Amino acid sequence: MTNSFLILYIVLVGLTGLLIVLWLQRSINLTEHSRKRRIKKLKPSESAKTETPLDKPEIEVKETAVESIENRFSIIRKVSFFLIITIWIIALIFPFLNKIPATLISILIGSSGIILGIASRPLIENMISGIVISFSHPVRIGDTVIIDNNYGNIEDITITHTIVKVWNWRRYIIPNSRMLSKEMINCTINDSYQWTHVEFFAAYDSEVEKVRELAIHAALKSKYFANYEEPRFWIMDMDQKGYKCWIAAWADSPVDAWELGNDIRIALIKSFKSNGIKTHTFEINRHFDESEVRVLSKLS
Repeated sequence: MTNSFLILYIVLVGLTGLLIVLWLQRSINLTEHSRKRRIKKLKPSESAKTETPLDKPEIEVKETAVESIENRFSIIRKVSFFLIITIWIIALIFPFLNKIPATLISILIGSSGIILGIASRPLIENMISGIVISFSHPVRIGDTVIIDNNYGNIEDITITHTIVKVWNWRRYIIPNSRMLSKEMINCTINDSYQWTHVEFFAAYDSEVEKVRELAIHAALKSKYFANYEEPRFWIMDMDQKGYKCWIAAWADSPVDAWELGNDIRIALIKSFKSNGIKTHTFEINRHFDESEVRVLSKLS
């Protein structure tokens, strides 16, 4: 390899590495600023409306989230720059590798790879998954999700794990490597509107039109009902005990959907009781043996 070609190679590799570092820094900064702006504009979103023991929960949650974003992206910068600089250095010394014994290089690379792979596999997997989640954002801080039958909000996404604040204020912590492969329902990934339904049964001797009227009225009178369209009523199934019904209506957020469903159920229980509507028809068949028949005959 001639000296002129070697110099050209080093210059090209150096410029390429510099451009990649600048582009990466700009991309990370833009993504970080975007996350911070979203957190600052984020409206309070709990899984269920409760009185909180914190003095100013919205402010504290936002400050914690912004601090978490700063810490996470600081780690992402360090890890990304370390990887790029490592690759850059390897590329720069590549022309000089023929001067180093191949056996020594193989031993160094092999032993280093084995040691690092065994010692840091879980950490590396979670860190890479955390970076992927941060940039692809299948979930974001503040999103309302249903994951592993847990309903709650994404409270934090660190470099190694994701924290879900469940509706009862417990924290469900998931390693990022598992989080990336999990199937979940994200209730607020594009918008916060919810089409809420309540399922209930009615006995066959109940008047269908009356059941429909009471169900629709139960949804309309809730203060959490969003009047984008009228509530919808369907008979979903029929079995030996009664017919299965759905009443569905719009709510503006997952929190309102939670409360709307509760209001509908309470209203249905009250209205069914006052109107004499049964939710099921039960038949009890009892078989008596001879001793039970004798006892009953004496009692009678």
